[in-house]
Amino acid sequence: MLEKLQDYYAEKGILATRFTCSHASTCAARSPKFTGPKSAYVGSGYERAELPRLLFLSLDSGSGEVDPNERLPEAVRKQEELDRIIWELPKNRHWYRTHELAWYILRRFTPNLVLDEAKHYFAHANSAKCCMNNEHNSKAASVLFKNCRGYLQSELAILSPAIVVTQGNEARDAMSRLVRKVSPGIDDFTWTGELGGGPVFWLHTYHPNNYGAFNKQRAFNKGTQVAEGFERYASAIQQFVNASKFT
Repeated sequence: MLEKLQDYYAEKGILATRFTCSHASTCAARSPKFTGPKSAYVGSGYERAELPRLLFLSLDSGSGEVDPNERLPEAVRKQEELDRIIWELPKNRHWYRTHELAWYILRRFTPNLVLDEAKHYFAHANSAKCCMNNEHNSKAASVLFKNCRGYLQSELAILSPAIVVTQGNEARDAMSRLVRKVSPGIDDFTWTGELGGGPVFWLHTYHPNNYGAFNKQRAFNKGTQVAEGFERYASAIQQFVNASKFT
């Protein structure tokens, strides 16, 4: 899967070490700190489909490595699977909350899973491939998202997710162009449909940096120490997967 991703990125000019995208100059003009494209993160267990494939589709990366070699598929996997210490991440920020939600969902299929092992079984892609490196990791200009929409369909076809979690409005808007035969789910944030000809469960969340709205959706119960919103979504996803007979 990593090889297919790398080949696809190279073909389209959005491989970090072979950046020939036709939109490069337009997007780069928006920021003097602009860095080129970054590969999706793909956990090794996700690639092997050891659990139902869970993909997060977020905004831009917020900050990007200057060295393009550090943004290649293998390097991105190493940074996450080998170098990342989950417990050291800020607990109220995007990346920790992404791992937390992944854990709530994936432990439905492997009950003994612990939070810092969830990283092996999910993938994470950005709806804007490049990064403006804005102050405080704030969202990139809308032109980056607009220019990158055309790359997502084939990228997601390679990643072949059974479950997609969109984080933030730009990711939701991009996903809405790709999912077919959408049916409503358990609330206004969930749908089922077809992606690349296969069934998919689509959960939309506010971006974790939108603390108030995201935490309302997370619905953490201090008494039970359970994120009841996440549990509810995880239960619906489990039912969908079981009904769809994913292996």
